[in-house]
Amino acid sequence: MRQFFEQNETIILFGHGLMFFTLGFAVWLQRRRASRLLLTHALIWLAAFAFIEAFAVWGRAFVPIQEGYLRPHLADALVVTRGVLQTAAFLFLVQFGLRLLAVSPRTRYAASVLSVVVWAAALSGSAVIAQSRGWGIHEWEWSAVAVSRLALLLPGAVLSAVGLWRQRGELAAAGMVAIKPYAAVAAGVLLVYALLGGLVLDPAPWLLGVDEAGWFRNTGVPLAVVRGLAGLVLCVVSVKLLDIFEVEAKQRLDALERARAVSDERARFRRDLHDGTIQTIYAAALHLEATAQRCPTDELRADVRSVVRDLNAAIDDIRRYITDLSETPDTPAGVATRLRKLAAELAVEAHTPIRVKVEGEDVAGPIPEGAGRHLKQITREGISNAARHAGPCAVDITLSFGEDELVLVIKDDGAGIDPAVISEHESQGMRNMRERARRLGGRLDVDSGPSGTRLVVSVPLDIEVPAPAPVPATHRQASEVITS
Repeated sequence: MRQFFEQNETIILFGHGLMFFTLGFAVWLQRRRASRLLLTHALIWLAAFAFIEAFAVWGRAFVPIQEGYLRPHLADALVVTRGVLQTAAFLFLVQFGLRLLAVSPRTRYAASVLSVVVWAAALSGSAVIAQSRGWGIHEWEWSAVAVSRLALLLPGAVLSAVGLWRQRGELAAAGMVAIKPYAAVAAGVLLVYALLGGLVLDPAPWLLGVDEAGWFRNTGVPLAVVRGLAGLVLCVVSVKLLDIFEVEAKQRLDALERARAVSDERARFRRDLHDGTIQTIYAAALHLEATAQRCPTDELRADVRSVVRDLNAAIDDIRRYITDLSETPDTPAGVATRLRKLAAELAVEAHTPIRVKVEGEDVAGPIPEGAGRHLKQITREGISNAARHAGPCAVDITLSFGEDELVLVIKDDGAGIDPAVISEHESQGMRNMRERARRLGGRLDVDSGPSGTRLVVSVPLDIEVPAPAPVPATHRQASEVITS
């Protein structure tokens, strides 16, 4: 068996790389599908890790073959490229784990910078030591990769496993109970990969523990086979996790059909009230008015006209109800119109310059039911927060429509909101905004600092659902500036 593995090392390495390449390609194909779940937003980092890991593994089979044909400096360049790719793959795995944990933007940024510093230190530090000790290019690569496995791959895989385990709750809350077990399996596979990839190292000159050669001597199975099997399981599980997009597409299609049914019913109510109920009441009021003129006494005439006034008041109430039923529809143009009107009103009330920019109205996918109402209230709360906490400032509102996503950004250039204040208001206005975003199937992120506060609402749309009728060109205004 040992001889078989040794004779077929190239095939084994090719299969190892193929598993990770397939994983990356499967996720990459879904990269433009919008989703409200944090897991799906983070999967692109897993795809980047898998792609680069695949090329690095293939390099272990490709580079030795080329070394017999290329000049020494070109062969050394291939070894350096392979080492850089291998360590960069671990860097992307760290980013995947950080995004799954849903840490604050500042924490994520600090951890990302630290991981890049560690990556650069592993490469440059190994180069300095290699030069001082007279190591060759292969010893440098082994040392850099071994350090990166310990400092990047091991914590990155553990972070990713913890993050996937936590995502089980979000999947259950989104009604995806059938997909929840696959997240648990993926977490377990990543923990195994953390042990196999982060603790069993390349044969670095300074290594005292178990390396790949020692693993093969002790087990009789190349480590590439075991890591490849882990990659295969992770690939299969990740493909099952990608069913999230199909489930969400079905949920959005169902919501769109309900919205259309509600819209048709509202239209029928408007017609029936206007053409039937109001006309009947109006005719009755006219008849009573004519009767009042024939009344023999002033007292009786006053009573009849009082009834007429009550009927006129009822007509006014019904007309207001019809107006409410005829509110701006949840189309891209309708949502944009609501936000523009709201910004104009609040600019006067708060004495704050508010700039509104709308993009992509003519390419947007179907808008979720209630989007106009919820986004209007989120915008109102965001501007109110800026007026209360940011001091003198201007507010920029950007509403961007895409085929598969709607993004609302509310940004002010004020003093920013203290994190303690954000935490204090989390149970009130901020919680309401997050709940409204969740009802639309989206999510809300808040980032505040000395340069101001930035509030982002992302709402997934579905490019596979037929879009509503095109909006007249007169409604497609690219931007509008409103000042107090």
